[in-house]
Amino acid sequence: MSKSFERRLWGAAIVLTAASLSVFSVRRVVKPTAEEAPSYRQKGPPDSPVVIAEFSDFECPACRAAEPGLKNLLALYDGKVHFLFKHFPLTPRPHPWARQAAIIAECAGRQGKFWETHDLLYEHQREWADLVENPGSSGPPKDPVDALLPYARKAGAEESALRACLNDPSAAAAVDADKKEGQDRWIGSTPTFFINQRRFPGSQTFANAGTIWIDKILKNRK
Repeated sequence: MSKSFERRLWGAAIVLTAASLSVFSVRRVVKPTAEEAPSYRQKGPPDSPVVIAEFSDFECPACRAAEPGLKNLLALYDGKVHFLFKHFPLTPRPHPWARQAAIIAECAGRQGKFWETHDLLYEHQREWADLVENPGSSGPPKDPVDALLPYARKAGAEESALRACLNDPSAAAAVDADKKEGQDRWIGSTPTFFINQRRFPGSQTFANAGTIWIDKILKNRK
């Protein structure tokens, strides 16, 4: 056996060993997770055969654009899908107010007003995001709490309870726990959806391939 051939064999063995170790490492890092969220961030029957988890960012334009399609999908599969919202604020960059928006929505949720606040934050995203992008354009730079709190109030949340919640570290901890879970699941952009643990990054992938996957799950359950 020539020395050059021996070197090639050793090289191939090293590559295969490295690949095996890499796969083993990934399997250890990316662990199966239970889809969990507070009850106020859930929709649909908990025992549904299909579970959808969305990792989203209130300052993300793509997340706002995904909302109409998501609502249509949930209406299409009404009673067959359990949906959970999870926070994944891309803060400090590129969305510096996203984490604060998530905390305020979390606090509104504790008063039973999560979805109302969720909808208003997305509906008026261009208004409050403009304050972030153009600070001081219409007077002194706005504090994010002062800028975002009115949407929770409009949703029906009581302000004194909101401010008390904002001083409670558990609200921020809930947001950060979702973010950590998303990082552990290697999420790199928002929105990212999981349907029965299968990843669908972006609204287009979710809308196109997600319905096919949901139909397959439901068909196999019959």
